[in-house]
Amino acid sequence: MARAKRTDRTDARRRNRAQQAAAPDGVSDGEGLARPAGSGSPAANRRTGAARPIAIIGDTPAAGPRPVRPSFMGSARRAYHPPEIREDLAVLPRLLVHWSVLVSAALAVVGTALLLIGSGSGSSGTQTSTTTVGYIGSILVSLFVGPPPFGAALLIGFLLPRGTYLVGAVFGVLASLCLTVFILAQPADKLTGLAPDSIVYAWVLGIVGTMFFSAGMAWYKRFLDLLNPNRGQRAKQQQKPQQGRGNAPRNRLSGSSR
Repeated sequence: MARAKRTDRTDARRRNRAQQAAAPDGVSDGEGLARPAGSGSPAANRRTGAARPIAIIGDTPAAGPRPVRPSFMGSARRAYHPPEIREDLAVLPRLLVHWSVLVSAALAVVGTALLLIGSGSGSSGTQTSTTTVGYIGSILVSLFVGPPPFGAALLIGFLLPRGTYLVGAVFGVLASLCLTVFILAQPADKLTGLAPDSIVYAWVLGIVGTMFFSAGMAWYKRFLDLLNPNRGQRAKQQQKPQQGRGNAPRNRLSGSSR
């Protein structure tokens, strides 16, 4: 009887090996269709070379493919947005009170005033301070009065969400007005009849130049954003709420301690 039992066990082992060799990953035909690839035993996975399954904890989705870096010319074409004049005119009053526009306008007026003070004649005791004030005023005028005011166009183009060409044109009017006041405040012997030409040059280049440079800076900002393949990922990570113990109140330890 003992020898018959050993024979039955041997036959059972042979049948089991035959079934494992016929079914993939060491499972039966019915189970092989239901179980995913690589979910068999560790020994079967090592024999077949199947990859180990990745455990997903909670509801965290699997990481997607990395975004493909766009081409240079493609980003340049996509960065151009046709002007929406009606929509931009509707939001123009709110754009004009943006802090970048207000700061640029204040610096333009202050620079013009300092340049007028610095260019006036003074005594020998006040000559040094007048020269310093005039130097600071000339820097502010070159950046925020122009023509065209490159510093103001840079702030307007990079910081405004839309309508940069309209805001640039309006700011060009202010910059041209400041430059006209400075030109007319100069003595007649310094200009020698060039005042009309200088004023026309200031108004044409001031308005048109500020409008185009502001729009160009806005295009350049969108172009840089499109060249970055990870654009928007940081904002999504900042907006994503913390899970688990991150939402727990921080004063839990202090409240529980007695």
